[in-house]
Order: sequence, then structure tokens, then C-alpha cells
Amino acid sequence: MSIRDFTEEQIVEMSAIELAFVLLNEEKKPYDYQQLFNRIVDLKGLNHEETSRRRTKLFTAFNLDGRFIHLGENHWGLREWYSLDQSDEELSDTVKPKKPADDDFELEEDVESDDDLEDIKDDLDDYSDKEDADEDEDNLDGFGNVKKPKVPDEIEE
Repeated sequence: MSIRDFTEEQIVEMSAIELAFVLLNEEKKPYDYQQLFNRIVDLKGLNHEETSRRRTKLFTAFNLDGRFIHLGENHWGLREWYSLDQSDEELSDTVKPKKPADDDFELEEDVESDDDLEDIKDDLDDYSDKEDADEDEDNLDGFGNVKKPKVPDEIEE
């Protein structure tokens, strides 16, 4: 069903997520989130207050609704456009980022290996163990290592 098939009143009454579904289904191409949101705002005639309130709600709805899929670079499409055996990682490469000019900056990959992550984990464990040992040594005026009075085995009457 096309957006032109709905009356103005129906569009106003329709939820933003349903309107997004209709727009994407009609266009049959991914949309940038901001462009799609602006189109919905225009169709529904939302004021500034409603716009700012609904922006994150719609984004959350996109993430929760199984009909939509994130395609990378803040572009969204419909899950039904893609085969089920495509992984989310493959789909996130559907929309390619614009390559910067050579003079702009150089991209640097900062990928940590599993060994680096294990080293960090070991360092954190060592630090945590040291903290625990320090706490055991502290005597904080009545807290911590308090010596209990010795109670005789037999109490004389």
C-alpha cells in the first residue's frame, strides 16, 4: 500500500513506526534515519516539541521491531529485502561509508588481539587481588580486624 492511499487523518493517527514501514516498503530502498524521520515529521505535521520527543522513541522502535534492519552508516531497510542466511555483519556493509580524500586523514586500525585482552584481564585481576589484600590489612577504628576478647572455657560461679 502506498502512502498516497492514506488520508491525512489516517497518517496523523498512524504510529511513526508503521509510517516508516509504509515509506520503506513503498520506496524499496534504504533510508538514512534522519531523512526518514524528517519525512515522517512532515507527513504527520509534528511541532518541534513532539519532534524531539519522538526522535529517540522511533530509533528504539526500529531496533526492537524485527521488520527493520540496520544497514550501517545509520541507514535502515526492511528485513524482508534480504535473505535470511545473510548475517547482520554482512548487511551492515550494505551501505558503504564515504571514503575521505587522501589529504583529510589516515584511518588507523586499532584492533586488539585476544592476547592483549588476556593481558588486560590479568592486570585487572592482579589489581583486584592487591586491593583485596590492602583491605584485609586496614584497621578502621572498630571496623575490619577487631580482636575479640578471650572467653575462658569454664566460667566460675
